[in-house]
Amino acid sequence: MYDLLLNQDESMIAESVREFLEAELPVERLRPNAKPIDYEAAWQSMAGLGWLGVGLPEQVGGAGLGLVEEMLILRECGRQLVSPKLLATMLAGHVAHHAGSNELATSFATGTAGAALAIDTEARGTGESRAVLTLDWNGSDSLLFWNEDGMGLFDAGSLSSAAEADCVDGSVTLHSASLATGLATAWVDAAEASLPRRAEVLLAAALVGLAEHACDLAVDYAILREQFGKPIGSFQAVKHRCADMAVRQRLAWHQTCMAALKLEAGAADAPLQVASAKLLAAEAAQENGRACIQIHGGIGFQAECDAHWFIKRAMIYDQAGGSMQLQSERVINQPMPQW
Repeated sequence: MYDLLLNQDESMIAESVREFLEAELPVERLRPNAKPIDYEAAWQSMAGLGWLGVGLPEQVGGAGLGLVEEMLILRECGRQLVSPKLLATMLAGHVAHHAGSNELATSFATGTAGAALAIDTEARGTGESRAVLTLDWNGSDSLLFWNEDGMGLFDAGSLSSAAEADCVDGSVTLHSASLATGLATAWVDAAEASLPRRAEVLLAAALVGLAEHACDLAVDYAILREQFGKPIGSFQAVKHRCADMAVRQRLAWHQTCMAALKLEAGAADAPLQVASAKLLAAEAAQENGRACIQIHGGIGFQAECDAHWFIKRAMIYDQAGGSMQLQSERVINQPMPQW
C-alpha cells in the first residue's frame, strides 16, 4: 500500500520552500519594468538551505533525504518559474556522486558549481554527436544530458556550433548546439542508477507546479472579474473549466507521487509509472496554461499578465526527457502491473 498524502514533515518542507520562493522569486519579477531581482543572492540562499543536495548523502554535503523531498522542491519551483538550472544542478550532484567524484558532487550540492539542461532533440536517433538545446547555460556551467542509456556531465569543450536561439519562454536563455556524447566528464549508465527516470519524475513535479499555479490564477481571476453584475466564476462554462483544471492537476500530482515511490522502491512497474507521470503532468500543465489564458480573456495575452508564462514553460519541460508523444509510446509499450 502506497500513501500518496504528505506527512507533517513533508508538508513543512513544501510550505517553507513556497514561502521562500514567493518572497524571493515571485512570478511578478517577470513582468515588464519589474523590480530587479538579485538572482545570484537567491541562488546562494537556495544552496544554503540545502535544496541542491537534499537527495545526496551527508558525506558529500547533502541532506541525506530522498526523491520525494526533491520532488516537493521542484513542484514549488515550477509554481514560481524558477530557472531549470536548479533541476540540472540537483541532478548533476547525483551523476557526480554515482560516478565516484565526491568532490564534484559537493560543489554541486553547495552551489559553488552549476549545471544546465541539454535537451536531446533526436530522441530516436543514435550516434556520438547529438543535436541539443541548452537551457539557461552561461557558457561555463556543466551540461547535463541524458537518454535511455544513462546520464552524464559535459563541459563546454564537448559542444560545437553553439548558437543563441529564440526561446518561446523569454525568461529562459536557449542555445542550439551539437554535443559530442563521447566526451563526458562523468557518465552513469541507466543500469547502475535510474537517474533518467529520476529526472523525469522531477520534471513531472515541476510541470504539476505549473499546472497548479495556472489553475490558481484562473480561479482568482474568475472570482474577481465580473460580467452582468456577477463574477464570471459563477457562470457554468467558466466553473466547469476551472473544475477540469483542478482535476487535471490533482491527477497528475498523485501519479507523480506514485512514480516517485515506485522508483525509490525499485518496483518492476516503475518505468510505466514514471512515463505516466511525465505524460499526465505535461498534459495538465499545457491544458491548464491554455485554459488560464482563455479565462483571463483579452488581458491573458498581455505581457503585464502572468498567465502566459506557464504554458510557455510547460512547452519547454515537455521536450526534456521525452515529449508527450514519446511518453505515450513508452506507456503503451510497458507491461501492465500485476496488482
